[in-house]
Amino acid sequence: MDIIPTYSYFILAAMLLLALFSFVVGLNKHRQRIERGKPWFGEKITVTGAAARFNKSSFVHRGLMTSRLLKRPIAGTFHGIMFIGALLLIFGHAVFALDFIGLNVYEGWFGTVFLKVGRELGGILLFTGVAFFLIRRLNPPERLHAGEHSRAGFEHGEAFLLLIVIAGFLTEGFRLAAEVSGSNSEFLGTAIGGLLLSVFDHEGAASGLQLMWWIHALMGCTFIALISHGPFVHMILGPTNSAFANSRPGINLPPINFDFDEDEEEEDEELSFGAAKLADLSQKNLLDATACLWCGRCHEVCPAAQTGKDLSPKKVMATCAEYMAEDKFDDDSLIDVLGLDAIFACTSCAACVEECPVSNNPAEVVLEFRRHFVMDRSEMPETMAAANRNLESREHPFVGTSSNPQDWRKNIEVPLFEPGETEYLLWIGCSVTYEERAQEIARAMVRILDAAGVSYGIFEEPRCTGDPAKMMGNEMQFVEMAEANIEEFKAQNIQKVITLCAHCYNSFDRYYPELGANWVTVPHTVLIEQLLAQGKLTLAGGTDEKITFHDPCYLARHNNIVDAPRAVIASVGQLIEMPRSGKGSFCCGAGGGNYWGGQGGTARISDVRMQEAFDTGADKVATSCSFCNLMLSASSTRHSEDRLVYDVAELVAEKITIIDG
Repeated sequence: MDIIPTYSYFILAAMLLLALFSFVVGLNKHRQRIERGKPWFGEKITVTGAAARFNKSSFVHRGLMTSRLLKRPIAGTFHGIMFIGALLLIFGHAVFALDFIGLNVYEGWFGTVFLKVGRELGGILLFTGVAFFLIRRLNPPERLHAGEHSRAGFEHGEAFLLLIVIAGFLTEGFRLAAEVSGSNSEFLGTAIGGLLLSVFDHEGAASGLQLMWWIHALMGCTFIALISHGPFVHMILGPTNSAFANSRPGINLPPINFDFDEDEEEEDEELSFGAAKLADLSQKNLLDATACLWCGRCHEVCPAAQTGKDLSPKKVMATCAEYMAEDKFDDDSLIDVLGLDAIFACTSCAACVEECPVSNNPAEVVLEFRRHFVMDRSEMPETMAAANRNLESREHPFVGTSSNPQDWRKNIEVPLFEPGETEYLLWIGCSVTYEERAQEIARAMVRILDAAGVSYGIFEEPRCTGDPAKMMGNEMQFVEMAEANIEEFKAQNIQKVITLCAHCYNSFDRYYPELGANWVTVPHTVLIEQLLAQGKLTLAGGTDEKITFHDPCYLARHNNIVDAPRAVIASVGQLIEMPRSGKGSFCCGAGGGNYWGGQGGTARISDVRMQEAFDTGADKVATSCSFCNLMLSASSTRHSEDRLVYDVAELVAEKITIIDG
């Protein structure tokens, strides 16, 4: 006769149904909260609306394979151990239910592999992983408490899960002790059973089995019932959020429809831009806040947070999550709790976006609040406000510049773009036009294009893409400038554009198409790599000069452009990588309008980055963005009076000069 009566399994099934009901009720509460955001999935979250946003690649790699957790090898490995163990146990227990329809799954090779060895290994792996994280919480990383927020409940949940695993092994041990013949496949269970037989006889072991079976069953059902009501809901929401991550990396600010008729607005509805409260954020923003682990990985990589400024992306997400839990969706105190100084400290570098293990996008949330400060409340730091006023009056943000628009091309011949004749428009942009140091980048690029025989031309009058306006929160000004540029480009029948600034490239390639643009934009380093590969540029042989490369955030993280500039540098010197490079690069501090922003904090972001570059021992620091060049050049004076920072184009142009000379 079976030691566990058949009716016990029916009771267990009923308990599981109740636990699953609690689980679904908890998830439904999260869904109802998320639906209160601005439509992203639709007015209501439906299968159809979700399917339209589904990102298979992100779901598989980040959601199921937890690829971003592996950036921290130790924690990532133990998380993987725990995850695999849980899957083995879930599969093993679920398959056992087939025994009730007449399939003897516990016998034969299948039973040995999956129900005996598989569940045994699953329990050991789960125990090891949970024990690691529980022990680590005795001396937690600083990031878990960063941003004035730490999530309670994980410790209790982990301890409870550990007890469930222990109860499972004790149950197995009692079962094997009570059986006439043991099982060598269940090696740990057999060992535990042997120890129990030294205390209990077979009858006592059978009684112990009945008790532990119920204890284990109750604990397991309780854990399932509580998953969606506490921090362990991340097991569901994390992969779910990754499934709906934007297919394009970095920041993807949704456009604002300014074509409204105020007469059609409801009398009791006040027109508002950006976000001041939770209800102003999108459903995806609220899903981000709900899925947030409060792990602080975003805080660790945020240049503002790491240089003592008010911003912590973790704090932003955790505060939004707290407001959601308290049902404060229409409480516009949220924006002031986060604070103007914190919101404008964001450099829009997207390091937080790249690092988040559950594919959150704190930067987009921050910039929605920034939009509200600027367009609704007319509030922003004074230095940014001055740049913003200059954008509105002069169509460029460089206040008090001593450079004239034509200064950069003095003493050199630069062709103007001719519709139908010229292949590329060389877009100069505002930083190259009005900053003396950046003007040298344009001269170097002209030298390269002439040497390669490229058909190119420029506009007679310089222009700005409007990126500074957009990233400082003035979306209306950005749209005005962008639409004017698009109209001019269409009139000139421009098909290909070369940019010297990473921000110009990002705006042209990411945001302009939403407004009707249809040309191809190429960053200058990508074009240089193509020219070298095609044999259109011949350079002097590479030297042993050591060059370290600073990746512009708006190329590497925002647009996956990592290899091209390195290939070019390899043709002129020896590349030495900084500790933080590629998509893990540390920001120069200029983005998000912070070229004109107050620095504050304990250090300048550009000083930190330049120190990191200097510590490599490289002879030169290269970059491929005019704003990065300006920021790092300013900070390089702390290390040497000689020039240390160069654009990739300048390094290449030097080699062309050597050959011609």
